Amino acid sequence: MDNKNFEGGVKSAMFGRYLEALRGRVGEAKYKSWFLDLGLADMTDDCVTLSTGSQAKRDMLDNRYLPILAETWRKEIGPVSKLQLTVQKRLREHAKKIDEREEERARLMGSSPATASEHFTDRPSGDKGFDTSATRDFSSVATPLDPRRTFEAFALGDSNRMAWAAAHQALVTDQPRELIYFYGHSGIGKTHLLHGIGHAWRQNSETGSGAYVTYRNLINACVGAVWSNTTQDLHKSLLQNDLLQIDDIHFLEGKKRTQEELLIVIDAALDSGKQVVMAGELAPAKLVDAGINQRLADRLAGGLCVPIHPSDEALRLAILKKRLEQATTKCSIDEEVLGFIARTFTHSARETIGALNQLLLMYGGQETQVDLDEAKSILKSRLEDRQKISTIDDAIAAGAEAFGLKLEDMTSRAQPQRIVRARHAVVWCARDVLKESFPRIGKALRRDHTTVMSSYRRAEALLERDKAFQDGVRRIREALEG
Repeated sequence: MDNKNFEGGVKSAMFGRYLEALRGRVGEAKYKSWFLDLGLADMTDDCVTLSTGSQAKRDMLDNRYLPILAETWRKEIGPVSKLQLTVQKRLREHAKKIDEREEERARLMGSSPATASEHFTDRPSGDKGFDTSATRDFSSVATPLDPRRTFEAFALGDSNRMAWAAAHQALVTDQPRELIYFYGHSGIGKTHLLHGIGHAWRQNSETGSGAYVTYRNLINACVGAVWSNTTQDLHKSLLQNDLLQIDDIHFLEGKKRTQEELLIVIDAALDSGKQVVMAGELAPAKLVDAGINQRLADRLAGGLCVPIHPSDEALRLAILKKRLEQATTKCSIDEEVLGFIARTFTHSARETIGALNQLLLMYGGQETQVDLDEAKSILKSRLEDRQKISTIDDAIAAGAEAFGLKLEDMTSRAQPQRIVRARHAVVWCARDVLKESFPRIGKALRRDHTTVMSSYRRAEALLERDKAFQDGVRRIREALEG
């Protein structure tokens, strides 16, 4: 057996194990309803792409089950930075069509298929069966807005207040338009803001039409436009909207032709007074390092370039309350449970919402009161996963949040009592919860190990008599181990 066949067999067996674990986690009924046609479209060291049979099912899985899909993969297969979903193609049929088109293009250009294909390399990764004939009608480039992602459903806090103001700036009609770019880590509300802008824009009859476009749809449309020689039609389709929103532009990395076409559209839209709003994970300067066109990064930097920071505990709690207000549920969830979720699932707002969705999945149809013990039982697998990946850095971040400090305070040379007490709590948790050595803890806190040993002894003394300190340690422990 050659290496290629061997690797294919390993991946097949691995994915089969994953599906069995998923079946056991969600139950037979839900598995047959939503996961039966799940496929493995692509797998790299950093990203796993799963496929399903329709756009509607992809949206459902993405909105409700993505955290479960990702957690099951990490638990059963191994670590992965990102898990995403796509819609299945009839690969053999579409691959054949592409081969035929490449041969025809090569014949016209007087070169081999391999040489001709080098002139355009923006095909979606893992999608050898892209059907260019399906993209000549560009009316489907825009994606429908999620009715749940409105301004009313958006929880506001210090970490996203500037972005909130910029989002409303997009709706102002009596002044020149500027490109708006939101950036920050995954799961902090960028897409929600884009959808909120889209909903508010459509409610105002004076603002005109709008389009929300995902990076995937943009790449697919550009592939089809270039291969069918209809790029001008694509430009016209996008520019007929008075509001143009492009999401996740960092995923255009390496898609040079798509970036070039996007630049043309952005410049034309801004010149004609249209509103352009974009979102991505990286600041403009870092986009260039990630493979994004320098001119495109400059356009973003020259507009309203607004960061969104990770949410704090108060904002995560507000997000949970907003989401619970929107949910159609018979159960009642204790305030104590919402507070526990907000303190524990801190990686992103998406993770926080995922934990709540898991409770609603189990209890939403029951007229019952969900207390903390029941919640911890249902969230057991999530809590176990968090315990496995907790690090000293996680303890430091949890300590800063528990004691109301900035993250940089924890490793600075500052010695105010409130900062010193927070460091004592972090040292104790890193030692007793994470079982880390004093030298490793000292390195993370930028202290020598003897200072850390002294800090640990002081923490033990404070735990015996200081209730506020005990509460801070409890919060750090919950963040680390659930």
